[in-house]
Amino acid sequence: MISKFHSLFQTEEGVDRNIKLYLLTVLLVNIGFGVIEADFNLYILSMNMSPDFLGVILSLTPFAQVLAAIPIGFLAEKIGSKRSLILVNLVVGFSYLLRVFSPNQTLILLGSFILGTVRTGYFIIQMPFISQYAGKQKDKEYSFASITIYSSTAIGNLIGGFLPALLASLFINETSTYRMIMVCASLLIILGTTPLLFLKKDKPADTRKISLSPYLKGIDKNTVRFAGIEFFLGTGFGFLLFYMNIIFVYYYKSNLQAYGTMSAVLIIPIVILLLAGPSLAKKYNGLRIILITRILSSVFAVFTIITTNPLIGASAYIIFRSLIGAGTSLWLSFASSVATNRSRTATSAWLEITFQIGFIAAALGGGHLIARGSYPALGIISAGSMVIAYLLTNLFFGKKYLSPPAK
Repeated sequence: MISKFHSLFQTEEGVDRNIKLYLLTVLLVNIGFGVIEADFNLYILSMNMSPDFLGVILSLTPFAQVLAAIPIGFLAEKIGSKRSLILVNLVVGFSYLLRVFSPNQTLILLGSFILGTVRTGYFIIQMPFISQYAGKQKDKEYSFASITIYSSTAIGNLIGGFLPALLASLFINETSTYRMIMVCASLLIILGTTPLLFLKKDKPADTRKISLSPYLKGIDKNTVRFAGIEFFLGTGFGFLLFYMNIIFVYYYKSNLQAYGTMSAVLIIPIVILLLAGPSLAKKYNGLRIILITRILSSVFAVFTIITTNPLIGASAYIIFRSLIGAGTSLWLSFASSVATNRSRTATSAWLEITFQIGFIAAALGGGHLIARGSYPALGIISAGSMVIAYLLTNLFFGKKYLSPPAK
């Protein structure tokens, strides 16, 4: 495995400096995201706000992402990836601060909405950015980016899982403990902007050729297909992702430290599958591996929620997340290779839009189900969504791209 990791980026061109700087930002930012992901839901509930209201808070961010995805994609093409990434990261950091420094519900909702208007930029800009600076083996670059995201988020989850108990004696109550931890995490996200300042300045060769056409009336057939599938990936992922810390504490009757530990352990199979992904894709066909990850993830989504045993549930969720991670990396690489140069950013934008619509449904629906104690429905809906994503992927792309595996 170590040799696999070492050789991951040993392409003829080597690793571009811009990708290295971008990954350093990804590392810092996602540690902050991971801390907040571990603590935010419990912070809201600690202030006696209802699960239904939590669902509204969580849904506002993907709702805003849907509204902003096309403008952000268009802006990125107009001003270049460097300035776009700097703008996105600064606003994201300050939006998180707005959500956590005060118990005022209006500020929390406003912060969630502003966060969504710009956080969509990470995903939209990443695909064309990596594609621009990558070498010949794009699968490896996307896999390494995914490894960095998942690893740093897991570190953040672990920190967020253990810090509240370790620091509890220093604060007057649980809410204050969560708040201070997440304020520090927000500042780390803002600090993560620093490497972006050293990116190579870029801008389109001819901005007059940039048009909204690929996003709207000129949208191509494959972009529509990718977007439709992405909705079900959003619901399949979101129903469990949004509420896993609550599932641990209130359904499994475990604790936040166990959730943090699971999140740290999670990175091991994720990295293994992400490292193996490009080789498996090359040997057996990337789309075939994507389909396998989707059907298997539906099985483990059910296993995650049919038990109240935290060890069994956590093990199933670890496999579920690992399969999602490996499949997503290959899916982005596949989408990048299928999309035309003109439609690549538009495809990325529409992938984000429909994925976030799925997240909206998962946030609102999941909060409603949790308020009524219907935890098993979270896993069942997640599994059903992944099955639909599998069927649509096979229907739209199977005939053309499922070539016989190499011998």
